[in-house]
Amino acid sequence: MDQPGPQYDSMAEFYRTGCYAPFVQSFRLAGTAPVALVRFTQPAGEYPDPPTAAFTLSINESGAGRMRFDIGAGRAELPFRRGDLDVTPPGVATYFANDARHQKSFVSLPVALVARLAEETGARHGLPGGADLGALHGSAFRSATIARLLDMIWAEAMQDGPHARLFNDGALMALVAALLRLATPGQPAAPKGPSLSAARLARVRDWVSAHLTEPFGLEAMAASACLSPYHFSRAFKGATGLSPRAYVTACRIALARELLADTALPLAEVAQACGFADQSSFTTTFSRETGLTPGLYRRSSR
Repeated sequence: MDQPGPQYDSMAEFYRTGCYAPFVQSFRLAGTAPVALVRFTQPAGEYPDPPTAAFTLSINESGAGRMRFDIGAGRAELPFRRGDLDVTPPGVATYFANDARHQKSFVSLPVALVARLAEETGARHGLPGGADLGALHGSAFRSATIARLLDMIWAEAMQDGPHARLFNDGALMALVAALLRLATPGQPAAPKGPSLSAARLARVRDWVSAHLTEPFGLEAMAASACLSPYHFSRAFKGATGLSPRAYVTACRIALARELLADTALPLAEVAQACGFADQSSFTTTFSRETGLTPGLYRRSSR
């Protein structure tokens, strides 16, 4: 029997607006695009899910008992284990059941993002036409790398702000790359991407300097070098030794040092002039990077 067409753009949309909305504990957006994160707790029971237009990557966070599921490759049964992951393909109605109360979280990954990175890394495992990640849809799996990335993405999404969005742009690409690596074991490494020439690097630096007062993401930064975000991240770190996020943070802190030392602008205005979401975010980042609060730095520089 043919699967019904997707009723929802993502599982996050279904959980927020559908019959499972009462189970949702937390909802966040990650990255510039952005993608949705959902954390939920459900009692024991059966939970059929409708098809959606996105991949859904879930992780077991707490619970017990046994779970029965079908995420696109037939029914299976496993003990509920903290840290187990599963990934649901788009366009497929799925089924989960558990005999004990449990907590999970998931991220909805757009097909376009997965397909683009599959193309750039050479991991074309049924993408984009088939839009699947092969054996990963068959059962639960484990990956310490993916679990750590999910923790970091949640932590940054809770903070929000331009730095958090820029960080999560890169973290989400790393997350998809890790999934593609698991789905295509033994795949030869992708050809080396474009390098970042001195002229391109200068253009990026000029662009960042001109936009420091604004929130921007990895995609916009990469566009200034005429590269895809995936290739830009690797090329930029290879050329500078810094990730794009670390470089932008360093530029914002350098500008903040100048303004604190040479002007009498209130801290809230310094934060705004340096592209921070608010004074609190500015103070936290400045203190972490310099070891001094902005106020102490201003007093010590005069």
